[in-house]
Amino acid sequence: MPDSVFINGKYICAKGAALSIFSPGFLYGDGVFETLKSCSKEIIFFDEHIDRLFSSLRELKYSYSFDREHIKSAILKLIAKNRLNNCNAAIKIIVSRRNYIDKFRIDFWAEPDLIITAKKIANYQKDIYKKGLIIISSSIRRNPCSNFLYKHKLLNYFENIYAKNEAYAAGADEALFITRDKTVLECASSNIFLVKNGSIITPALTQNILPGITRQNVINICKKNNINIIQKKVHYFEIMEADEIFITNSISDIMPVKMVDSHTIAKCNIPGKATELVSVLYRQACL
Repeated sequence: MPDSVFINGKYICAKGAALSIFSPGFLYGDGVFETLKSCSKEIIFFDEHIDRLFSSLRELKYSYSFDREHIKSAILKLIAKNRLNNCNAAIKIIVSRRNYIDKFRIDFWAEPDLIITAKKIANYQKDIYKKGLIIISSSIRRNPCSNFLYKHKLLNYFENIYAKNEAYAAGADEALFITRDKTVLECASSNIFLVKNGSIITPALTQNILPGITRQNVINICKKNNINIIQKKVHYFEIMEADEIFITNSISDIMPVKMVDSHTIAKCNIPGKATELVSVLYRQACL
């Protein structure tokens, strides 16, 4: 059976799926998305992802008639259609503006397009988890705060893609966004944590970063298990002095970092003790 995708209430063969080239989502990146993981058809942290999606839709002034149950039902049917019930799958929900009144005047009342995809996750995570990732600083310098758009997962994703490809070109796995004054923000497709003297530290949401779902669940797990967790402004020199570093996103979960900008972080086995502890607790929370 060919892979299917869900578009506006219909399940369509992926090869034949299409939207208008005049869609603002295509022309201008006017849309939002969520990436989730399912494990044996169990959708991990579904409610948290959907809460963030609907929060973005409200703040960015989308009108929509679908609800969370409609989305969940569509995801489960798509998982079944694509024969993903017994494996790990990456789920992507896309909501894009369907039309403008004229070139840049948004039609706030138009129903948006709702697209959902589901595909199997490649099974290479364990090897990378044992080796650790390499991160480089992107040449892009963000402002540290006051841009509310960074808290939304926008289809206009080119900044992240460009940074990610800087990393690939340098033989690295991920790119780090910092500011001109060396404040650490986040990575191109993940949030960042560092470990120092037994405490786990991550940039605060007052900075221009995404409120990651995995990020928040790691924070919750630390609080629940009496692990000291600090959210604050982080300077680049703290990265260089960290005992451990790990990054988080919804597909890779928690991944240890072995090097940042040619500076070796891990002074012990990878993953470090704190990273491994949080990873174990996170996996238990997902079950």
